[in-house]
Amino acid sequence: MFDELERSAKEQHGVQYIIGTLMNSDGDITLVPTGPLSNIAMAMKLEPAILPKIKEIVLMGGAYGNGNFTPSAEFNILADPEAAHVVFKSGAPIVMMGLDVTNQTLCTPTVIERMEAVGNKAGKLFGDLLRFTLKTQYEEFGLEAGPIHDATTIAYLIDPSLFEVKEMFVEVDINRGPSYGRTVCDESNVLKQPANAKVGTGIDNDRFFDLVEECIRMY
Repeated sequence: MFDELERSAKEQHGVQYIIGTLMNSDGDITLVPTGPLSNIAMAMKLEPAILPKIKEIVLMGGAYGNGNFTPSAEFNILADPEAAHVVFKSGAPIVMMGLDVTNQTLCTPTVIERMEAVGNKAGKLFGDLLRFTLKTQYEEFGLEAGPIHDATTIAYLIDPSLFEVKEMFVEVDINRGPSYGRTVCDESNVLKQPANAKVGTGIDNDRFFDLVEECIRMY
């Protein structure tokens, strides 16, 4: 497997790192959160001057359909809906890779065997992780295979043409009812609000997994 990790945790808080890095940039930084948006929202609140410095936020989270932690909410957003509300209201350019598109990246046993056949450490790690994911996703959600949720964000950065996206107005439900944490996506423009996000709706799976294999071969 991979070598032992030699890096240690930094003393500087992640929020201050985000602020400092963006403020010292030329506005060419894309943020790629694949978890809750707490640190990004806090950075925006502490230093609003970072907002024009953010080139784009490509995030994995939310859904315009059903959630996976409640019927309405996806886990990353539900973990801190208030933070997600701040980020989506910030005016920063957002690309949302939600469950509707990430659940299309089903990693079947055939795909797992293909990546393992590359024969390097990355291919083995891929197989170890996705065989576990395949089992749990079937048991928990009835999916025939395990999706590769987070990788869609990097794939989008490498080749946006892999994806179908639709501009929508997205608002996060922070009312503490049954839809708490839902990303309410106005796909039909009922509210007549300006779009604040590009929402992933489709993916070219064949080309996506070609890209995944290409990346695995780099190790």
